[in-house]
Amino acid sequence: MPENWKTYKLGDLIEINKRSINRDFLFEEIEYIDTSSITENKLTDVQRLKTADAPSRAKRLVKNNDIIYSTVRPIQRHYGFIKNAKPNTVVSTGFVVLTPKAIYPKFLYYYLSRNEIVGFLNGIAESNTTTFPAFNASLFDRLEIEIPESIEEQRRIAEILSALDEKIELNLEMNRTLERIAQATFKHWFVDFQFPGFNGELVDGLPKGWRIGRLADEFNITMGQSPPGTSYNHSGQGIIFFQGRTDFGFRFPTERIYTTAPTRFAKKFDTLVSVRAPVGDMNIAVNDCCIGRGLSAVIHKKGYASYTYYLLNSLENIFKGFEGEGTVFGSINKTNFENIEMTIADDEIVSKFEDAIKPIDDRIYTNSIEVKILTQIRDSLLPKLMSGKIRVAE
Repeated sequence: MPENWKTYKLGDLIEINKRSINRDFLFEEIEYIDTSSITENKLTDVQRLKTADAPSRAKRLVKNNDIIYSTVRPIQRHYGFIKNAKPNTVVSTGFVVLTPKAIYPKFLYYYLSRNEIVGFLNGIAESNTTTFPAFNASLFDRLEIEIPESIEEQRRIAEILSALDEKIELNLEMNRTLERIAQATFKHWFVDFQFPGFNGELVDGLPKGWRIGRLADEFNITMGQSPPGTSYNHSGQGIIFFQGRTDFGFRFPTERIYTTAPTRFAKKFDTLVSVRAPVGDMNIAVNDCCIGRGLSAVIHKKGYASYTYYLLNSLENIFKGFEGEGTVFGSINKTNFENIEMTIADDEIVSKFEDAIKPIDDRIYTNSIEVKILTQIRDSLLPKLMSGKIRVAE
């Protein structure tokens, strides 16, 4: 154990809130966080609900610096750090609420997010004979942790990790804003017909030189085909492989599986479209890759990658119409894909859109690469800082 570090029982450092509140007496409305509101330890949704309409499990009041941790399937990382909480912020009884008392709050949050802790809690959950893999909240009382005695050292460690997380979140928020701008521009030009130089004259409801056609008139579509399962690996041998939308992220998929026997290919910046339920989910290939039967790769015949992505996004409702196709799951085949009806714009306007939007998409790509690097740095530092292998100078 590093110098000036000590072993504690977590129960001596925190208060565990297992109590349910009478929310009907306190609030007419609540800000509600359910376990489904957190994905991979990122808060994605806070619901504003009338108290009368809230689910019965919405009973645990939280405040700033509390840590919420799902007791069901810990491996799914439904945990979070509460900040900017309103007085009526309530979480599900699916969470245990930890209130730090003699430990720096953000340090505890990062400590409990370590793979070793998550794996330990998940192992306990999996060994229980409950309906779902779960552990009892009282386990936190008995959990032994080795940490710096100094709250100040705990704070310094937490601030390093927080700085990385804040930069990651800033990039992600910037990307969301940039994509909204690009989507609004696409709608303005190609749906509302408010593009530069347009005089308002329509022929059969379309600007002069525009027409109704099929997706295949403008785009090349490659349907995926899965390589042999024996060729899959996680060690980087061969080429990146995406079977379906499982690895999709905000804009780019996560590289996880490789194959040494690729069959169908997508090129860097092709739009990847899910062709099996849910039909129509999209990402962009961050590198040349192999695609399995759950995906297709689409690119404009003149290489307009940005236009391809936003045009396909505009067809969301059409793709959802294929959710009922197939014997078990929704799907779309190549013929149906190619025959989707679309408005084919004048090529000069498409080219101008590409020129206007490509710098935005390039920035989204750069931000995403930076997020990947920062995430790797954070994940590398986290266990070293939390074990004392790296000490933080004053």
